[in-house]
Amino acid sequence: MAIKLRDAIKAVNRSAAVYGTAATLALTGVAVSAQEVVDEVIVTGIRGALKEAIDTKRTSNSVVDAISADDIGKFPDKNVADSLARITGVSVTRGFGEGEKISVRGTSPEQNRTLLNGSSVASADWFVLDNPSRAFNYTLLPSNVVSSLEVYKSPSADIQEGSLGGTVYLRTRRPLELDAHTGALQVQGQYSDKSEEWDPLLSGMYSWKNDEGTFGVLVSLTKQDRTLQRDGLETLGHHRQTVDGADYWAPSWIGSAFFQQERERETGLMSVQWAPTDELELTFTALDSQMDANNINSNLYVRTGGRNGLDGELIDPVIVGNEIVGGSLVADGAAAPVSELYTIDRVSSTETQAFDLEAVYTTDKFILSGKIGTTEATGGTSNELQYGFNQTFDRIDWSAQGGTLQTSMLKDFGDGMGLRNETNADVLNREFGWMGGGGREMKDEEDYAQIDLELPFEQNVFTSVKTGVYYSDHDKSQTQFLSPYQVVKDSDHVGGAENGVWGVWNPGVTQPIGANWGRTYDEISTGELTPSNYLDGVAGPNTVTSYPIPDRELARSILLEGTAAGYPVILPVINNIYNVNEEILAAYVKAEYDVDGVRGDIGLRVVKTDVASTGYSWTGDALGAACEMADCTIWADAADVPGSNAELNTQNHDYTEFLPNINAIFDVTDSTILRLSAARVMARPDYITIANQEGANIPTQSGSRGNPYLDPVTADQFDISYEWYFADEALLAATFFYKDIKGSVLFDTVTESRYDPQNDVFVDVVFRQPTNGKGDEVSGIELGYQQSFGDFGVVANYTYTDAESAQERDPVANPGSGLVVGNSQNMYNLTGYYENDLLSARVSYNYRSEWFNGVNEFGSEAFNDEYGQWDASVTFRVTDFMDIVVEGVNLTDEEIYQYHIDKASASAVYTNGRRFVAGVNFTF
Repeated sequence: MAIKLRDAIKAVNRSAAVYGTAATLALTGVAVSAQEVVDEVIVTGIRGALKEAIDTKRTSNSVVDAISADDIGKFPDKNVADSLARITGVSVTRGFGEGEKISVRGTSPEQNRTLLNGSSVASADWFVLDNPSRAFNYTLLPSNVVSSLEVYKSPSADIQEGSLGGTVYLRTRRPLELDAHTGALQVQGQYSDKSEEWDPLLSGMYSWKNDEGTFGVLVSLTKQDRTLQRDGLETLGHHRQTVDGADYWAPSWIGSAFFQQERERETGLMSVQWAPTDELELTFTALDSQMDANNINSNLYVRTGGRNGLDGELIDPVIVGNEIVGGSLVADGAAAPVSELYTIDRVSSTETQAFDLEAVYTTDKFILSGKIGTTEATGGTSNELQYGFNQTFDRIDWSAQGGTLQTSMLKDFGDGMGLRNETNADVLNREFGWMGGGGREMKDEEDYAQIDLELPFEQNVFTSVKTGVYYSDHDKSQTQFLSPYQVVKDSDHVGGAENGVWGVWNPGVTQPIGANWGRTYDEISTGELTPSNYLDGVAGPNTVTSYPIPDRELARSILLEGTAAGYPVILPVINNIYNVNEEILAAYVKAEYDVDGVRGDIGLRVVKTDVASTGYSWTGDALGAACEMADCTIWADAADVPGSNAELNTQNHDYTEFLPNINAIFDVTDSTILRLSAARVMARPDYITIANQEGANIPTQSGSRGNPYLDPVTADQFDISYEWYFADEALLAATFFYKDIKGSVLFDTVTESRYDPQNDVFVDVVFRQPTNGKGDEVSGIELGYQQSFGDFGVVANYTYTDAESAQERDPVANPGSGLVVGNSQNMYNLTGYYENDLLSARVSYNYRSEWFNGVNEFGSEAFNDEYGQWDASVTFRVTDFMDIVVEGVNLTDEEIYQYHIDKASASAVYTNGRRFVAGVNFTF
């Protein structure tokens, strides 16, 4: 098939050195086949992929960094996000040992977009504590469906808006670009040293096309499992504690968490291409990726302060031997603390589907293209069972300092030994305390259509003009519910809506659960303890590092005994059910130019967004309103809680943004480029901030709610980059960037009256709500170096980012104020590789300095300490068609350390362990 006109024009306009004589012949009227162009590329493997990435960067009009697959189905990492972490200016979150979400140039994850072949991909999270977000969840996308990725740090008018930091453009392979009967098969196993389990990693790809090269089909199937164990020391929230007349931050609860998950991911990708004529090409792409993510999390914790039970009282501290660092109380003692062995058993999953049809019609005079598509994702926890077995101690000594969390829980167990720590036998004798259940599910849907017209020119300053229109209809929704078996044993806890317990029953009245009172933990235990490697390397001398673990099936059968009859329907959590609809209409014009050694593009994108945010409103009591909907009966201290009616309402908002941009590239010499870029960009507010929802904690007289009238966050940004391509497969580059961000979403407070059903009065509630603030300033420098030395090579980069918020800092009254989420000031990557005809080896190190991770579910500021990770891979070429692969991830078993404001005040320490992969790759 002849090279298309638009590709040939760009080939000559950009760099004949990159595309060689084949592109030149195409412009002079000599037909050149796609296969002949491929034959010009003689560098393969690691160096071939790096060369392709350099070529992409060099020929792009925008500020772009790229990564390409070494070969068919051989992306550098098992997870696309882990590969993105190796790009300058990109940082990644790894809460469960895999890359999940990314930040670009000091912006938070939801301010960056991910496109698949230029189109949207819906995304939903499996984790019950994740809010619906614009951030893409990369655990949905195995790397072997991707052939290359590009990170656009400066915009182009024809690429969808919505990114403040950068747009990730993922590309999949297409059948007409490959030889007929091209294929790959990977048979691998993955070993996780924490769970001590082997899991399968299987994938296959096959591409076919007819002899005429006019019709082709590509199919890719992937199955990846992972038995995950994450060990953690946690503090669940922080409170203000008075010591000698002064207030300090102190952890509320400290515990030893044991998280287990079975991940089963299956992904299918299909691409069908048809070129019925030389001018017309049709491409249909379908993606289906689903992951079962069932998990169970246990935490043996103790309340060191804050709420004692559910009544809002403080535990009296024993002010002896306390330690204070900065503004934090990092060690102390307390009297009469309550400990709980708390287990959450979740049925979780996530699934994404995307269907895209693209048509391109190419003539000598114009290129007309269009696409339509739909994408949908669902995710969350469809069923969750929570239960606790409690114990009250005489006193506790605790420490949350210097990288670990420790507690000594002392009690007289009546064995004549006086005060002592609890043994595992004591834990098994703990009595059932409470139980609850529910679920939280998210849905993300988008339908879209786009049409573009490109007019190429051959003898003008402008080499082409492109214009187009884009429309999308997007819905993001959330549903939360509580199961009817919400019970607590202690009558003081009844009616504790402040703890999320909605359907509560008093033991003094008819009990809807079977004879659970008096049950002990040993009845639901597996008889086993946490593994011998639990908390290896992170636990201090007084940390709980061993306790009995529950049998999830046994626990469900016993604790839910008798729940089949006589129960009301599931209770909706009406203050956390909402849908956000966005209709987006965008139009753009873009002109590419090339004159007197200066090339680039100039463009304008105009975007109108109509927002309709729907949620429940009610008068009186939200619990009563929910029960009116569910037709249930609520007990609280043997009396019915007064109810009210709830109804859906929609709040509407719209805004229009003009987004100009210019990219200019100066070919200073044959090997050096000076690149300038200026643009206005935008990011829409995250869904949780514009959701029409409100939650009030009446006992604490505090609450939070969304604001559907938020405007987008915008930024005027500038880039200047110098790139020196001083040898084949070599690059030295330096980039300065600056972003003047306006309208950053911040939080303020407002006081309004709400009904207190327990006391039948109205009380003042202080609501924390989002608003558009003054903005931020982000500036930084990116440095990149790449070079090969015979069979050896090195790739290195460094990013410095300074991000400052204009908001006043007030961590007490307004947590998170004055901070920028996701920004690490220093990041760097270093990769060394060796490659010959028989062996390919690579060792990589990825580092980012500390960063603010946002306000967690307990209302506390969360900071992550610096993190660095070593990875390595070795490939042995057995034959031309067969490789043996060995890989290692997180080789030094780095821990994730989180803290609250003061680095010495530990809030969490997690270890996910190492992972090793071994297997065989076949290509044909």
